[in-house]
Amino acid sequence: MDEVILEKDGTLRDHHGARIEDPLGALGARVVLAQGYSLRAFMRMLLAYPVLQRLSDFAPEFAAQYPSWPKDDCRPAGLDRLEFSRVVEMIGHPGPPRLEIYHVLRGALPDGEDMEIKGWQVEMLLDAPLALGQLRHVVFGDRVAEFRFETVCNLFDFYEGVLWQLAFHGTPRECALRR
Repeated sequence: MDEVILEKDGTLRDHHGARIEDPLGALGARVVLAQGYSLRAFMRMLLAYPVLQRLSDFAPEFAAQYPSWPKDDCRPAGLDRLEFSRVVEMIGHPGPPRLEIYHVLRGALPDGEDMEIKGWQVEMLLDAPLALGQLRHVVFGDRVAEFRFETVCNLFDFYEGVLWQLAFHGTPRECALRR
């Protein structure tokens, strides 16, 4: 399978290190994240490849907001990294048995424990390292016996999954409750 390397500056490179000019041709390629990759690099990719913004209703808004966000130091205390993972869940109750496959973007503490990040604005997470997490296989809701596997994802899954998850993380500043 072809690989696409996602660089910190937002550029995409092929497995030989050459810059990819047309990201649409790389959507099916296996994602490899460069050392130090973060949400900031993801946002830079949206700006470096405007054609990608047409693939998601959420992308143009994030690309437009990014220049107004802080330039550095956007990482919550205690958060070790962000992990993008695929979940395969077998569900038996209620209703007929079914299989659901979806992506999650979660925080990870230094000990590897999951941490919910919905409460933070996207711009507060920009500098947290972003890694590909293991595929999680959940059988009939039993998270105690959850299986985890090494996995790969392609550029389209990564792109679409991250944007979808970010759309639900945080609330607009105008709606935030003040204490």
